[in-house]
Amino acid sequence: MLSLSPSGGYNLPPLSRLILWRDPIARRGIEAMAADEALLEWGDQSVLRAYKWGVPTITYGYFDLESTARDLFQSDHLQFVRRWTGGGIVDHRNDIPFTLALHRHDPERATSASLYRWIHGALTIVLRECGVPAILLDQDAPNGGRACFASPVASDIILSDGTKLAGGGQRRARNGVLHQGSIQNCQLPEGWDEALARRLCDELIIIIDDEEPFEGFQQRVEELLSSKYDLPSWAAGVRRGKHA
Repeated sequence: MLSLSPSGGYNLPPLSRLILWRDPIARRGIEAMAADEALLEWGDQSVLRAYKWGVPTITYGYFDLESTARDLFQSDHLQFVRRWTGGGIVDHRNDIPFTLALHRHDPERATSASLYRWIHGALTIVLRECGVPAILLDQDAPNGGRACFASPVASDIILSDGTKLAGGGQRRARNGVLHQGSIQNCQLPEGWDEALARRLCDELIIIIDDEEPFEGFQQRVEELLSSKYDLPSWAAGVRRGKHA
């Protein structure tokens, strides 16, 4: 059972302020990863980013290997991209992706597990409001391997038959916490992203539809591409310190 607190959260307080950025650019995988990291670096603003992929993409978690992902999804027409966040291997060809960049000035989000449940608890309600009979999973399902949507874990969102609807990976850094999420196996109406933002936020939401959510954003994305995400060493899983 979901436990919805009077403040609208799941054992965590809602954000006082949240920016919803509807990224109008369908980006290639490594650029989408760089965009997310750039958002986490941005001042003291917490942001929910809703976006689309520019090319068919498979992502694998920070501690996974590209070779493992390629063994699972054998195709010459896919881009394989290493995430900065953890989690398993995700096929994004038919998903609805989103990112939540939570900054350190916001109320303490406590453990990763409680943060994961807080986000997915809110998303479960939004899915139900959209007509999807979503269930927040209380415990891990049987291990289905490294393919993320074959192995639901506690606080993932599923259908009653066990089909996984939503999962995500997280990264804690000096600037806060990055949550990269994927919604699959359902259709959502326009406006689902604002409904989620309102479940996570206490009062103020600012909606941005521009290509750059802040001045210098694209320049920072290009810098992250050249220094990290576009390097063969990054794809190969080389780690460069605790904040790599």
